[in-house]
Amino acid sequence: REGLAPLLGNSVFVTNGSTWARQRRIIDPAFEGGRLRDTFPAMAAEPPRTKASANPERFMSKTLAILVGLLLCSSTMAGEIPLKNADFELPMAGKRIPGWSRTQHAGVRAYEIERDAESFAHGKQSIRMRRTTEQAYGMISQVVEAADLAGKQVELTAKLKTAEVGEQGWVLKMTFLRYSAIIDQVRAMPMTGDTDWTEIAITKEAPAGTTAIEVGFLLLDGGTGWADDVHLRTRADNEDEAEAASAKSPSEPEESEPGKPRQEAAKSM
Repeated sequence: REGLAPLLGNSVFVTNGSTWARQRRIIDPAFEGGRLRDTFPAMAAEPPRTKASANPERFMSKTLAILVGLLLCSSTMAGEIPLKNADFELPMAGKRIPGWSRTQHAGVRAYEIERDAESFAHGKQSIRMRRTTEQAYGMISQVVEAADLAGKQVELTAKLKTAEVGEQGWVLKMTFLRYSAIIDQVRAMPMTGDTDWTEIAITKEAPAGTTAIEVGFLLLDGGTGWADDVHLRTRADNEDEAEAASAKSPSEPEESEPGKPRQEAAKSM
């Protein structure tokens, strides 16, 4: 592995743990579905060579192709699940957020929801939600079809930020549905007070019978919450193993306070 570092840098081919998982997530869409399968006939049709020195550039390109194949075959089919307007770059249509729904508990409108071009974690915009009057909760959410995900580990990540949020918090959540009925839900630890942009992650196995997943953010108290760069994906088995292997020892426990990078799931509902 060290021998490849000068050629490949700190890339997905030579890293482990959370660094590998993050880079793998970035390249997943280019290799999903049958794209890898479609490359095999061309590779198999290539005549064998016994002397790499005869054509070093060709040898290197084939070596990289093999490395890619090994990389992709080494894990179960992890892949991005497309979300609409996941980075909130599309202009709002009045009060509507393209791809997303806005709801609240009841009563008069209690939340101001706008795109924010002055504070963002990715691209040029984020979404900002501020409570303007007392209310139980406000939510920004999106539902995606997920009939083929039952039994798979599903991860939701987003970058969140808060200002003067009360103790109930600004919360990333993922709800598993069977049609309109809630089967299960997982929420991250609430982000409270004033926090800078932080990547939050929650992971759960999709229960049997899941037909859709609702992802979103809950503002359960006063204050303002921001969200940006949302990703929903299935996790490969060896990503969990790699991250577990790189975790701290029992003598150095991982903190679980709000605001910690890649804060993991806190509770199931």
